[in-house]
Amino acid sequence: MFRVATLSALVAIALGAVGVTSSRAESEALPANLATMKQAYRRPPARPADNPALVELGRQLFFDPMISASGKTSCASCHSPKAAWAANEPRSKGDSGQLTLRKTQTLIGIGYARAPFDWDGRNATLEAQAVSAIGTGSMSLFQLKAPVKVSDIVARIRASDTYPEKFRQALPGSAINLDAIVIALSAFERTIEPEEAPFDRWIAGDERAISDAAKRGFVLFNGKANCAACHEGWRFTDDKFHDIGTTTTDRGRGREITESELMQFAFKTPTLRSVTQRAPYMHNGEFKTLADVMKHYVSGGIERPSRSPLMKPVPLTEFEQGDLIAFLQTLGG
Repeated sequence: MFRVATLSALVAIALGAVGVTSSRAESEALPANLATMKQAYRRPPARPADNPALVELGRQLFFDPMISASGKTSCASCHSPKAAWAANEPRSKGDSGQLTLRKTQTLIGIGYARAPFDWDGRNATLEAQAVSAIGTGSMSLFQLKAPVKVSDIVARIRASDTYPEKFRQALPGSAINLDAIVIALSAFERTIEPEEAPFDRWIAGDERAISDAAKRGFVLFNGKANCAACHEGWRFTDDKFHDIGTTTTDRGRGREITESELMQFAFKTPTLRSVTQRAPYMHNGEFKTLADVMKHYVSGGIERPSRSPLMKPVPLTEFEQGDLIAFLQTLGG
């Protein structure tokens, strides 16, 4: 009896020394206010389209390479539904064949997002973002000596066998021009809703929708890990700009607001909806896995004057990091 008791005590001490039993015990108990915590993540009903014909026109344009300079690249070439309306490359290849400067952002839930848009907030509206992409950005061949003009792209649409009638139905009395094209594209993009995820079913009351590990991860997300400070609400973003201590070369929002110290190296908080489908991570795709992302937040990133006050080292155990990842895995449809 003495030997058994002594052995058990020694094992408990050894496990405690590496933080296994303590971290597990701390994570196992769900807080009494869990139901209140969940209320902040109830998603609203999907919003019906005001102009279904306009949305359908935008959908067709979104998937049509005709709106690129080369006639070979569509919006979906970078914003792929298979990659949660984003891309799985650190930097996507533009219409010119050259790599873009940053990783493609997801369009999931973009209709609910607050302006400005893009990683660095360079565009005040979705329409402005589309104009930029078609005119001088990823859909353009502006790097070539003889660039294709936007007017050439518009002329293709006007000469199409089908588009003139679709524009007439969607925007009666309006001319077919770049403004009309981006209005349609943006109308479609605003309808890209997050798919119903296991997390949503859990929030709605199905306790079997996610695992116990994911539930513990949700508590960590809103507590010790402090993720919800930026990734708040049902869309899991505050739509603000933060320096989280990654890049040393790309100044992000600081390129647009040069006088603000906090905006140097700051990037817009991305939604975490369907996050597991969108690896690699960050604005430059520097982290290949969610485990790599966890390590970054545990370390706190680069300490500098611009680093967000919300960004501090988080002492998470490997067990807790695993729970957080289990939770993030529930956010995809």
